[in-house]
Amino acid sequence: MAETKIQWHPGFYAGMEIEFSAYQVTIETEHQLTKGPLSIDLLIIKKLSDEKIDNQIGNLFRHHNIVEFKSPDDELSIDVFYKTQAYACLYKASGDRVNEIPAEELTVTLCRDTLPKELIHHLETSGFTLTQAFPGVYYIEGKGFFPTQLIITSELGTEEHAVLRILSRNAREDDIRVFLKRTAEIVEQGDAARADAILQVSATANFVLYRKIYEEEPNMCQALYEIMKDDIDRRVQQGMQQGMQQGAKQNAAEVYARLRAANMPEEQAYYMAYGTPLSGQNGAQTVGNRPQ
Repeated sequence: MAETKIQWHPGFYAGMEIEFSAYQVTIETEHQLTKGPLSIDLLIIKKLSDEKIDNQIGNLFRHHNIVEFKSPDDELSIDVFYKTQAYACLYKASGDRVNEIPAEELTVTLCRDTLPKELIHHLETSGFTLTQAFPGVYYIEGKGFFPTQLIITSELGTEEHAVLRILSRNAREDDIRVFLKRTAEIVEQGDAARADAILQVSATANFVLYRKIYEEEPNMCQALYEIMKDDIDRRVQQGMQQGMQQGAKQNAAEVYARLRAANMPEEQAYYMAYGTPLSGQNGAQTVGNRPQ
């Protein structure tokens, strides 16, 4: 079966919206740079006030902040660095009047899951300096560019930034659990669609690990099931095949029994264990409380 192509950017955009939901900012996912057809698929975060952002990622932010995200499948190279600086220059010049966007009010952020060693080598040999301001946050200085930072999501603090740390092909179980525990709160704040976008990306990239968490903590699984119910059938089927290939196949009957023992409703327990609805088994026979 062909590998599912993961659309990482919607998950990252949703994660950044949740990261800064407590602050007075607006976020654009696309910006028209010129009067012609040129637009950028970058995140634009605009501060609406002089409020200090008490967030390690947003500590550098000014009024206009360009964020370039590279997925685990994409390279963050020296050319991407210069291209993003060029986009920042075009953005600065895109106002309706002269100097509407002052250069001193603009910052650039580059974001990736793991450290781009070749980029760092190029920067250091070209006269730039990198300073680690916080775990996973590096400030890049030199040559008169806009204030620029490099965010390495896998190095960010677990509790504060789990929403971004799980956007990886190698997400950590404790990060996933932290985010799942926050899910109920996020949904209550009206961010269900954002949580869904993040979970769809992370679960696709780390399905075996998510399935393990489902089976061990049914109550946590219930919250995730409600968020992902439109996609869960496809994901269960895909995850079962991937799990078999990786030697991680679970005994469905044992899983079903464990979920029922934890008081999960029968139909949902069957769905999670067997990957198909109980109601669709066409007269399935039962032994005790387990469909056969």
